[in-house]
Amino acid sequence: MLSRLHHRNLVKLIGICIEKQTRCLVYELVPNGSVESHLHGADKESDPLDWNSRMKIALGAARGLAYLHEDSNPYVIHRDFKSSNILLEYDFTAKVSDFGLARTALEEGNKHISTHVM
Repeated sequence: MLSRLHHRNLVKLIGICIEKQTRCLVYELVPNGSVESHLHGADKESDPLDWNSRMKIALGAARGLAYLHEDSNPYVIHRDFKSSNILLEYDFTAKVSDFGLARTALEEGNKHISTHVM
């Protein structure tokens, strides 16, 4: 599924590496950490994000989700959208990552999804 998803606000899957019994997915480098690290982690020690950067991040993340929900074929439900799964370029372009729990809307059907909000 990941290899078919292409949008500027999604982390790109570069390829796969298989050595003996070890398998790895190789993604593009997104060098500026996560939103979580800027809000709560090591990057918190630097200047707080200004409102323009925050709005750019929110808009980029929303565009990535909108692509998954409305424009991908088949539609994709991320199911683990949180600040640690939004990675940032140096210019604060947001990239949605970690599709480990993602499901296509066709797979999900009418299943109920409950989440714990922190």
